Amino acid sequence: MAESVAMTQLEIPDYDLGIRGKVVRTNKTRQPTSLAMCTIVYGLSIVDEVTDTPFSSAANGYPDARLIPDESTRVALGWRPGTDAVIADLVGADGTPIEMSPRNTLQRLLTGYDELDLQPVLGFEYELWLFQGAPGGPGTRLPFGTTENAYSLTRSAEVHSLATEFIDRMESVGITVEMFHSELGPGFFEFTLAPAPALTATDHAVRARQYLRDLCAERGLHASFMAKPFADKSGAGGHVHSSLTRDGVNVFCDQPRQLSPEGRHYLAGLLAGMADVTLMLNPYVNSYKRIDPEMFTPGSAAWGHDDRSAACRVILGDIASARVEHRRPGADASPYLVAAAVLAAGLQGLREQLPLSPSSADCGALPPDLRSAVTSFESSAWLPELLGKPFCSSFAATRRAEAHRYEQWLRHTVTSWELSRHLEHQ
Repeated sequence: MAESVAMTQLEIPDYDLGIRGKVVRTNKTRQPTSLAMCTIVYGLSIVDEVTDTPFSSAANGYPDARLIPDESTRVALGWRPGTDAVIADLVGADGTPIEMSPRNTLQRLLTGYDELDLQPVLGFEYELWLFQGAPGGPGTRLPFGTTENAYSLTRSAEVHSLATEFIDRMESVGITVEMFHSELGPGFFEFTLAPAPALTATDHAVRARQYLRDLCAERGLHASFMAKPFADKSGAGGHVHSSLTRDGVNVFCDQPRQLSPEGRHYLAGLLAGMADVTLMLNPYVNSYKRIDPEMFTPGSAAWGHDDRSAACRVILGDIASARVEHRRPGADASPYLVAAAVLAAGLQGLREQLPLSPSSADCGALPPDLRSAVTSFESSAWLPELLGKPFCSSFAATRRAEAHRYEQWLRHTVTSWELSRHLEHQ
């Protein structure tokens, strides 16, 4: 029998799915000049509607750009014999990273931390929905499991085989899943990833999400990171923990239960910049239906010590693990967008040495819907400098289009609410 051809899964960061990609012969990936991707990748919605951006449009013919694999991310996919995977990003003709890429944007931000001799560490945790049943119209997918108890050992037993295979697969590609447990909701679960340097942690997060979806598909299940599929249930969060290190030592806290000067400025930046970056933390219409203070999803920027009702939950149990948990991001947002949003706001706080407001002080309401978030994002005076004007204009164009499509749908759709109020009574 002939030996199988070695194949590589190219994983290309985008705005909506996290990563898109191609499967190509491995030897082709060793010659990067032969790899290309259509620039339309930054204009595709989650269901592949096309938005023209200043970078890629009908006017310029949606041109290709070169793809350069990041060899430090190449891993063997042991569950797919003969196949490995590598994260690749788009570059210009001169080899310069394309600024519209969310991963390239994150890497540029990290140079700003290097200038301050700081290295951010991130830890992602995701809530998600598991369904069984074939796709189709509303109600055709049934939640996985029969009960809704949070931290239920019975539900953990029901999902044990899936969870352990997921954890083993992630371990084989260098990603540590620290926890997998049930949450309060139908087919609702959560997993937590080990903290790591910012870019590595974000690559791990985007892969863990994709690889879990793949595993579920193999088993006839569907994993969804939708923020709010059930109106009367909790929403799915994509919280991210962050801390600051210098020479490998956590400097977020300088003595027990005391934020360091760097920790205070960084946290002040998270709060001051939260409204402007909300679009990156909550990028869809549905994202805002998850926002509910009674469900521990804050509508304003505030912080508190170990306070899950605050947007920024500061955890200072000991100096080595001191960190802040940002609770505003939804599970539906790309990890690259979330990491860039959090680290941009934190960097602005460090550079400007912003003062920290008292614990529990309300630092301002956050945008309550997608259209308002687009306005805050585009009105920001500081984001274009840190994220780059090309990224900001490209990403904003896709979110404006997302809001417009929903508004058009709502304008032309007679809803069940209207029918129940008017059809029988007028």
